[in-house]
Amino acid sequence: MKQLASILVALIAFNCFQLNGQSIKDTVHIKEVSVLAKKKTQELGINLTKPDSLAMKSTQTMDISELVSIYTPIFIKSYGQGATATASFRGTGASHTQVAWNGMNLNSPMRGAVDLSQLPVFFIEEATIYHGGSSMQQGSGGLGGSISLQNKPDWNSKLLFSGLVEKASFQTNKYFVNFTYGGNSLISTTRVFYEDSENNFDFYNYGVIPNKPDIQKNAAYWKSGGLQEFYFRTNSDQIFALRFWLQGGERELPPLMSYEGEEREETQSDRTLKAQFSWKNYRSLWNPEFFSGLNHTKLDYFRNSPDFGFVIADSRSSENSYLNKFSVKHAYSNGLLLSMAANLNYHKVKTLNRVDLSGYEEDRLEGSLLFNLHLKTKNNFAAAFLIRPEFYDNNFVFLTPMLGMEWTPNKASKFLFQTNIARNFHKPNLNDLYWLPGGNPDLKPEDGVTGDMSVSFHKNNQNLELSSKISGFMSKINNWILWQPAKNGAYYWEADNVKEVFSRGLEYQGNLTAEVGEVLVKINGNYAFTRSSNLNAKNSVDQSRGKQLIYIPKHSGNFFFNLAAKGYSLRYGINYTGKRYTTSSNQQSDYEQVLTSYWLHSVSLEKVFRKNESELSIKAKINNLLDTNYQGILWRAMPGRNYSLTLAFKIGS
Repeated sequence: MKQLASILVALIAFNCFQLNGQSIKDTVHIKEVSVLAKKKTQELGINLTKPDSLAMKSTQTMDISELVSIYTPIFIKSYGQGATATASFRGTGASHTQVAWNGMNLNSPMRGAVDLSQLPVFFIEEATIYHGGSSMQQGSGGLGGSISLQNKPDWNSKLLFSGLVEKASFQTNKYFVNFTYGGNSLISTTRVFYEDSENNFDFYNYGVIPNKPDIQKNAAYWKSGGLQEFYFRTNSDQIFALRFWLQGGERELPPLMSYEGEEREETQSDRTLKAQFSWKNYRSLWNPEFFSGLNHTKLDYFRNSPDFGFVIADSRSSENSYLNKFSVKHAYSNGLLLSMAANLNYHKVKTLNRVDLSGYEEDRLEGSLLFNLHLKTKNNFAAAFLIRPEFYDNNFVFLTPMLGMEWTPNKASKFLFQTNIARNFHKPNLNDLYWLPGGNPDLKPEDGVTGDMSVSFHKNNQNLELSSKISGFMSKINNWILWQPAKNGAYYWEADNVKEVFSRGLEYQGNLTAEVGEVLVKINGNYAFTRSSNLNAKNSVDQSRGKQLIYIPKHSGNFFFNLAAKGYSLRYGINYTGKRYTTSSNQQSDYEQVLTSYWLHSVSLEKVFRKNESELSIKAKINNLLDTNYQGILWRAMPGRNYSLTLAFKIGS
């Protein structure tokens, strides 16, 4: 069936294009047209990053974790292809990065984090990264930052049919199809995808003695999903949107490299349904908006013991989140934008291990108010201020403010100076509070103060566009929640507020686009220096005072070089991840390992054929070009050199 699907997609594409030497016309070069857009008022005084349209297009067969890893300075903690991937933003934990889809928070109320590997780029038009305190624009909890994913209707598109087929190493197959139909008042967009892989790559096993060549086993996975969107626009500039995102999958969880027992069965299956309704009125004086959404998730985990032949864990978990928001905003003639919003959310979680009947069933009601001001003056100064009182369970947080400012010396200046400071908090997830054994109902919310300063440079002329930005940041988080061995000496671990974490560092982002004759050159790079350490270890069983937090590299970065001419595109990429500690004491021994730094190189070549409003592209890519042996997570195998071939087509616009 999978082979048949790929053949059908290829036949459709080739039939539409009738590829032969006389029917293919190459790219027609026209004089460059510069399109300049003013910065949105709600983005003034805010530190954010947006991967451009080229970045979104080049990662269509990837997930959000790969997009973020490639085009931003954020470090992604990944367990490998098809496995869990989370973001570590400015030295914080996975649950400290908030992820939203069209304004709907996707963070699990049970676990606190979002598995970015389950979010395909193919389903998204735009991604925005909010750094540090700027994440308060999207909601509380993003002590390091937040990721906002957006879907936007294209009212100029009448008919579009597009798809991608990718064949890759380790018997990996990916299929994507998009069909959009609409007009000036109604648009329907349907997107579906399917991906599977045996994921059975070769690697050199340093986890056993003696070291030896080995093969990754029990790591196969599949996932598939569909996204249906409806948009309706009235003559009075009211827009109604309805979206349904249904997705499921199953993955085998491979054993550690150091495991030498018999093959065991360990699997995880996920099922999600996300539904959204929104209404916006653009012509009203106060531009009211209403949003309501449902996020339903089921996660099943199973593990047996091959040595004794019995089931160790058979866990069934379900989460239901109902999210609602009403907001208004008004722009005054003096450059002032005032917005207000009210949120009311309800979460219901149920988890049960059917082996020992342990688990819990709890719910959470939470809400917030938002008062937000954006001001732009005539002397090139802009500021943003917000305050967000909130409540959850029986707790009230009255003061979580954010202040951001930006300034340019004059209208002709190519420099922009920004600063931002905020108080933020992150409430304990329900596992932290109620997991049995070890949950702690008396946990305090993590409380953080963060600030950053940045200077950016932007130059744009007919053949050259250059931008560069460097940011310095600092944050202090009190009551950091940590799971550690029980104080009473029991066999289980328990959650407690045990750390004060101080993070500081630098982020750099640079982009260059130049036209040299008929060749378009694009270069972009990101670098992050992150020092994140524990200030208080007196209540902890480890020796972590002043030490770098585990799995957070001090140095990380990426660099990409792209050449495009006459329908061809050559792209070379380099990703660097620095040394990471796996124990809070930062010690290295036979029992306390340190993960060494590594460089990953990739290269791709793409050819695009265009005819009228149709397009066909073929791309070949080599990942881990230098066949680097590395570990992203301790004793988790990672693939060496591997390959992919992608066929993409588009009919209509």
